[in-house]
Amino acid sequence: MKIVVTIATSGRPDLLERTLTSLGQCQLPADYKETVVVENGTRAGAEKIVQSARAQLNARYLHVAPGNKSAALNAALETVGDCLVFFTDDDVQLAPLTLHAYAEAAQRCGARHFFGGPTNVEYDVPPPEWLREFLPFSVIGWERSGDAHDANDQPGKSAKYLGFNWAAFAGDLRAAGGFNPDFGPGSPTGSTGQETEMQRRLLSMGLIAMYVPQARVWHYVPKDRCTPAWALERIYRNGIQDGLFARRGNSKSWTLPPWWITSRYLKGILKACIWSLSSRPERRFKAKYRRRYDSGLMQGFRSRNRGC
Repeated sequence: MKIVVTIATSGRPDLLERTLTSLGQCQLPADYKETVVVENGTRAGAEKIVQSARAQLNARYLHVAPGNKSAALNAALETVGDCLVFFTDDDVQLAPLTLHAYAEAAQRCGARHFFGGPTNVEYDVPPPEWLREFLPFSVIGWERSGDAHDANDQPGKSAKYLGFNWAAFAGDLRAAGGFNPDFGPGSPTGSTGQETEMQRRLLSMGLIAMYVPQARVWHYVPKDRCTPAWALERIYRNGIQDGLFARRGNSKSWTLPPWWITSRYLKGILKACIWSLSSRPERRFKAKYRRRYDSGLMQGFRSRNRGC
């Protein structure tokens, strides 16, 4: 089974060049085929960067007009044939043996599996310590404890396999219907999580999630993603994602939210009122954080999304 690296990029040629340089310094497995870079939205120089990449990467450029990451990933998926697709982003650096680790895991496990690895972070300026509990794994890093696969430790609801460090067989991704353009960067709903949504579908198809501890990457985190304002915006978008999941299978615009959403929303109002009176800044911020998530949850449930 050939291995293809796929990168969706938009407006960040300098970071893309850095990622391709890191990829070019990796040890490529024998079954490595190519790297596909899909620029979505405005053309901002990615094609030139791809053309200058190391020859051994066999890098190929695609462009899709919609500024939508899911659309970019689907465009790549249409062109790669039967292979193992490793997904990463344009702001990542890889450990030298990351691709080897995925290749070995895929050969060992075979069909009906998908894979994810640990992530470290590279900060311009690290976030204040109190803020870390309010930031996603993409900003603070993630790895599973231990190194053995546990059938109960699947990303399903928590979706810890981050979008810039996971791999799946192209045939399984196509069988699942491709990536949902209502999730992720550039989505009309404003939701996060096209990888989360896809991994849930793969699990619902009976696939097994396999953790690959040797497949490590470093994610670049700029200063503006380590601020309280960014954390509030991100949790609102996460709430939209969860609201879309809750709405799955029901397209009637007048449907009332399930009891747990209504209960959470009302309890959130009360908790936020109490927390906002605290003398501790962290507790007052938690009130805003809770309310932003709940607002996103309601917004997502009200959205009429195509693929849910």
